[in-house]
Amino acid sequence: MTSTGASRDANATEKHVLDLAESVCRHPALNNAFYDLWRSTELPAEKVEIVARNFYAQVSPTVNRLALVFLRMSPDDVAARSETVENINDEMGNGDPRKAHTVLLRNFFSALLSRIRGHEVEFDDIDPTVLPATQRLVEQGAALFGDENVRVGCGALLAQEWHAYTQLVYLYEGARNYRHHFALEEFHENCEFFYIHIGAAEKEHKLHAVSSSAALCRAEEDLAALEHGFNSYLGLLADFWQELADAVGGTSSVV
Repeated sequence: MTSTGASRDANATEKHVLDLAESVCRHPALNNAFYDLWRSTELPAEKVEIVARNFYAQVSPTVNRLALVFLRMSPDDVAARSETVENINDEMGNGDPRKAHTVLLRNFFSALLSRIRGHEVEFDDIDPTVLPATQRLVEQGAALFGDENVRVGCGALLAQEWHAYTQLVYLYEGARNYRHHFALEEFHENCEFFYIHIGAAEKEHKLHAVSSSAALCRAEEDLAALEHGFNSYLGLLADFWQELADAVGGTSSVV
């Protein structure tokens, strides 16, 4: 889709997009009952299974979401396309299937649940329940990322990347409640999924999401589409975390 409105100043646009991205820290997608609960206590195995199944269900389509945005980008948007491909490559373990992020996440939850339960637990054997808000996030998220207007998809991607970094910090801090189930070095070996995401690569993805989005917003209507994708995806994430909080014992959101 081509912009038809008056052109915007590029520096002003990038500042606007960065301000939008930073607003995620004030959103219920990051300020919610689930994160408070997860960081404050050790949950029983059956509740950890609910967390594991639903968190995996909502993050496992990440590569597909990135690909949907890539396919909507113009061949002339070389920088944005290159940054998106780099993100996909990181998610897929830079060509090593053992290091694909979904594999590392499954391994973490399998190891954690095995220790809590005291016997070997395979990820595929845990509680298969996927909550309604999780399903909505997956389905409606795919529609946003694959929107005909690539700026809507970029807005959703901006929300995903700026939510993801803090999300993984919070989830790792909660995972530390279970450290006593492991030897010290063993615990950290099993937390590779978190360390990858709170390291340099994920910080770079945040910056790429800003620069790629700003480069595609040349008129006010472009920014409106970007904001629609951003706010819609954050809303889906906020609903996801609230329903997950309700499912594992938390009921009130932080204001």
